[in-house]
Amino acid sequence: MLIKILFFIAAIFPGMAFAATESESGSTDLTWLFSAGLGYDGNAYRAQRAPFVDYAARPIGLNPTIVPQKQSGFFVPYKMKVAAEKEHGQDIRWLGSAAADGSFYPRDSLSNANQYNVRLLGGSEFIMGRKEKLEDTLYVGALLRKHRQVYVDHASGANKTTSTGADISNRYNYFAIGGEAKYKHKTGEINYGLDGKYVAYDYEDPIAVSQLDNTYYSVGGNVHVPVAAKAKLNVFLRHAARNYSFRHALDAQGVYSSINNPLRLYTYNKFGLKLRNRLSSEWVLYLDADQSRRADAFVGYGDYTENKYGIRLLYEQGNFKSRVSVHHWGRDYPNGFAFDVAGQGPKTYSGNILKFKAELERGKNSSLWSEFDYKAQNTTDLRYDYARSQIIAGMSWEY
Repeated sequence: MLIKILFFIAAIFPGMAFAATESESGSTDLTWLFSAGLGYDGNAYRAQRAPFVDYAARPIGLNPTIVPQKQSGFFVPYKMKVAAEKEHGQDIRWLGSAAADGSFYPRDSLSNANQYNVRLLGGSEFIMGRKEKLEDTLYVGALLRKHRQVYVDHASGANKTTSTGADISNRYNYFAIGGEAKYKHKTGEINYGLDGKYVAYDYEDPIAVSQLDNTYYSVGGNVHVPVAAKAKLNVFLRHAARNYSFRHALDAQGVYSSINNPLRLYTYNKFGLKLRNRLSSEWVLYLDADQSRRADAFVGYGDYTENKYGIRLLYEQGNFKSRVSVHHWGRDYPNGFAFDVAGQGPKTYSGNILKFKAELERGKNSSLWSEFDYKAQNTTDLRYDYARSQIIAGMSWEY
């Protein structure tokens, strides 16, 4: 772990030249953000909507009836970020940021819903071209993440255990380190970008079940095409792969075997369109559509196709702004069974997402905001069929 952290520090700014001291290149510009609120969560553990028969319970054939216990309560969402920028000559910037966010549930019975994320980013941005106030830039940097989340039984909110009672609630905690590069071309008639990322995820070992360690890479690009005086189309493509270090694939019957099956390898391809249309000085409309395909490298059991589409509407006037979005998605597994048990029906997922946020600026550096989020997931694998709503109000400060 220490070697990884030292590698990250060294990769951010060679020679630690990012120190906030005066130099011939100028001083360091710092910005920071803090946001916190109070919310009410209508289904903190994503409990299932109704009692169901769990065909996946071990041993197979036991088929117990699960009666979910939906738990609701207050929580405190928070977010903080510090970002730094330092000019190094005319064509290089050193950039770095540290951020944390999460949710804290004060009630003891909801403590398993607590989670947090910590992210460190740092690298160099090279100015490749200029045109008036526009720039073509290439960013190359390192990233570090830490994630903490309790793996729970959705029906009860208790720590997740195996059929023999072994606690595996730490399974989703991880530390990740990697690198990324982004190129943005903004000086021509058509704007476009290219990006790539490589991340190694180090998960905690739950001992009783397979560890989720994996390496992930992605490469992608996007182009912004003007289609009318006030409309612009963004087209993007992305290819990615996730290669697991200890988790084995499922066979054609949905059976997991660390002896007969190879390690799991997924590849992803995504294509999407986003149309932005300014309706007036106050209103902006977005139309979104994308398709994702996943390929399972073994026998294709984990293959899926996911389609998502929706609409976003933004309003801004004076010191008030708001936005609302509605999206629908569906995911089909052509080779998968519900509950990952052969003989059950096809595995399918679909869902709806509704989000609303309003924000009122109070002076130059602070704002009041409120949010409403609703998510509903429908699936033939009833272990993951749920609906959840959250309502939040808070305040943000930015300097």
